[in-house]
This record gives sequence, structure tokens and C-alpha cells, in this order.
Amino acid sequence: MVNLIRRFQQPLLVTLTIFVIIAFVVLYGGPGAQLDKLGADNIGKIYGRNVSTAEYRSIGRQFEITRLLGMFDLIIPLAQNARTMQEAVDNYVWNTLVLRQEAKNLGILPTETQITEAIQRMPAFQTNGQYDHSRYTNALQSALAPRGMGAEQFEELIRDSLRLQSIRDVINASSTPAPDELAAAYRKQYQKMEASVVRFSRTEIAKAVTISEEDLKTTFEARKETLKTPEKRKVELVTFPLPAVDKDGKRPEPETIQKLADKASDFSGALLEPGAKFEEVAQRFGVEVKTTGLFAPGDRVEELANQPRVSSAAFQLTVEKPVSEAVGSPKGYFVLHLLETQAARPLSLEEAKEQLTESLKSERTKETLSLKAAEAKTKIAEAIKAGKAFGEAAEASGLKAETLEAFSRSDSKLTGPDATLIQNSAADLAEGQISAPIEGPEGMLLVYLSKRLPVDAAEIDKKKEDLLPMLETQRTDGLLGEWMERQRAAAGVQINQGR
Repeated sequence: MVNLIRRFQQPLLVTLTIFVIIAFVVLYGGPGAQLDKLGADNIGKIYGRNVSTAEYRSIGRQFEITRLLGMFDLIIPLAQNARTMQEAVDNYVWNTLVLRQEAKNLGILPTETQITEAIQRMPAFQTNGQYDHSRYTNALQSALAPRGMGAEQFEELIRDSLRLQSIRDVINASSTPAPDELAAAYRKQYQKMEASVVRFSRTEIAKAVTISEEDLKTTFEARKETLKTPEKRKVELVTFPLPAVDKDGKRPEPETIQKLADKASDFSGALLEPGAKFEEVAQRFGVEVKTTGLFAPGDRVEELANQPRVSSAAFQLTVEKPVSEAVGSPKGYFVLHLLETQAARPLSLEEAKEQLTESLKSERTKETLSLKAAEAKTKIAEAIKAGKAFGEAAEASGLKAETLEAFSRSDSKLTGPDATLIQNSAADLAEGQISAPIEGPEGMLLVYLSKRLPVDAAEIDKKKEDLLPMLETQRTDGLLGEWMERQRAAAGVQINQGR
């Protein structure tokens, strides 16, 4: 099946104009900028052999793909507890090399069948719980191809995932939580708490915030280099729409989708012919040419079926390369031709006034809320030390404390947009402690934990089946991290300085 999928992709990937995106966007900004700083020499050593810059880059670029496809079970163990972008990329690359070698030593060799099944199980490639081949082809075209990657590189990424899962399974088989761990986990998730909360309304604070003309002028002068109109594009395009789902909910067959992808690919390839004109090629293929108005990044564009991926592709076009490759989307395949570019220009004070007013008001409201909540916490804490109850202390500061019905982190009758914030904050407090000011959807709040209610041993036993999988996963994750550190140390990783 994997070879079949790969065969389907070849005509499309060969005929498309593949370009490499230098800057990735992942976690702290993207590994691409870091990877491109590497020189042409070896990057370091592992298991006594040199690791070339090309090999490092190849694995490093897989890091972005794992994020885009939501493969966090692979990212987290391999990137470990990175604090910077460079550290995250380094960890991922070196740990991947360790994983591959140690899996080989253990005889873990994922089969073609396992790879195919793993691809079909991935949530990123499913629609209504079923494998959707169009999602797979879209990923290859929009995520992998622009990074110089194809089906073979993606299958290697899946092999890494299967290797790691096999090692996790071995570790998990010997990982059994102790009774005290079970009790601690129950208390963390299900122990009932009694708490109170004081809220500070963002709306009320905002009413008192005013922005003067002098404020606007000063801020405009300080920020005018960044105050610009958005760049806009106008394109003409053709669409190869996917067939609609029929009345029984049946999706188009993969073969149908592939034929459509091939047709889009052929159209894109025809535009590379000398003297090719967009309108004439469209007539030859029997497809309608549509034209958009000028649009900015993030705008909804009806002619582009309101597909962000397609509108984003328009901003990758240039005067030198005005025609896109076939762009896949859930609505079908698009080929774009750049007609007009409207460059960004600086805003005048008058044009920027509304934007600046909103920005300054938001900033000052947030600052005032934070200061008011911090001051209130200090006053309430001092009053509690003097012997007052939390409610009395809040009232003495001109505030209203709301006493909440007993709740736990996982079982609560709390309602409202800040309910989860209150639950999680209270769970981390000691009895008699006030939380730091918490920013919620409607303002700031302070949470005070009065007491934790006694735990019933019988209730712990009832929740055992729910808690054990979570505890086993936590223990396995910890042991897997320790295993990775030991194996990496044994591999003798040496990273060249000054790279």
C-alpha cells in the first residue's frame, strides 16, 4: 500500500516546481533559521562516526513535520525538556540517531504493513474516523514537498514513531504504579476543595481608561516603523474541485482523487511550457478562470473557497515566479497566477488612530488590572494574618468574595469561562493560600483555598481504572526519558563547536 501511495505521488511531485521554505515555524520560532546557519562540514560524531550537516538538516526538518501533523508522542520524548529552539532541534536530531541505532540493536524493524497501518491511523489523515487518502496527498504536497521531502522521508518518520512505540511498550510492561502513587494521583484529580474567588472585571476597568491625543501622537512616533497597511495580492486561478460527499456519506475513492491531482499537476506542468498563457491553458483543459480582488493575508476569499492554505500560497508568488504549483486543500486543487501586488505602505497618524487607541486601551487596562489584583492580594493577605476570614478581608478592601461550592480538579459544578482556571489554580494551592493574580477571559481573579475535604479510600478504588492508564503513561514517559539519556551518553555524542 505504501509503495502504491508513493507511486501515486510521483507524477505530481516530479511535475511540480518544488521550492524549499527556509524558515520553519515551530515552538519558539522554527528550526529552519537554525539549520541554515550550519556550515558544510560535519556537525559532530555519534557511535564513533561523523554526522554530516546534510544528515543533521534532514532529520531537523522532520521536526517541523511532526508538529504540523500533531505527532507529539514523537516530539516530546525526542526533543526532551528543551529551553531554546537550538536545544530542541539538537535534542531531536541526536536522539533520533540514538533511537534508530538502539532499535536496530534490539531487532526492532518496522515492516511495510506496520508503516501503512500507522499512516492510516493518524488523526491528521482521517475524516469521520476513516482514513482519507486526500488528506495524505494534501500533506505531501503542502507540508512535505515545499521542504524538499516526499513519501520516502515521511515513511522514515513513521518508522521512527514505530521504533519509539516499540521501546515504550517494553518499558511499559515493567511499569506498575505503587498504591501511594495511586492515592496521590486521586488527590490531585478528585479530592474535593472548598475555595473562594475575587474577580476584577476587565470591562469595568476599561470604562475608566482614556487615551489622549498626546498619547496617540507619542505612541505613533515610537511605533510608526511597524504601523503599515498589509501587503495585498490579486490572482487569477483555476480550480479542480473534489467531488462532493454523496447522500450516504461516502467519500470519493482514492483513485478519483488521484486523477484529479494528476490533472491539476498536468495543468501546472503545462504552464511551464515556453510561451504558455494562463487563459489559453485553461481553455485547453476545459476549466474556468476566476479572478479575485485584492486581498490581504488572513482575508476570506470566496474565489479561493475561503481556504487559508490556498490564499497563503498567493503570497509566495513573485514577479519572477508568478504561477503556483497545484495547491491541495479539502475543497480540491488550485493553481494560481499572480496578477497584481499592492505593497505595504506606512500608515498616517489619522489612519493608525483607531488601531493605536484600541492597542493602548488594551495595554493600560491589562496593566491596571494586574496592579489592582496584586495590591488587593497584599491587603487581603495582611488582613488574614490579622485574624480575619478571607471574605471579611476582601470586603474590608472594598471587594466581594464569592464562596464556591466544593469542587475538584476533574469533577466540578463550576460554570463560566474561568471555571477551569479556578479548578487548576486551587488544586495547586496549600490550605489558606491565595493564588497569584490570574488572567481570565473576563479579567483578573484571585483564588483562595479554604480547605481540602477528606479522601475516602473506597472512592480511590472506584477511580483506579481511570487513574492507572494515566499513571502508567507518566511512569513510562519518565523511564523512557531516563533510557534516552543513558543511551545517548553511551553513544558518545560529540557536537562540534563554532558551528
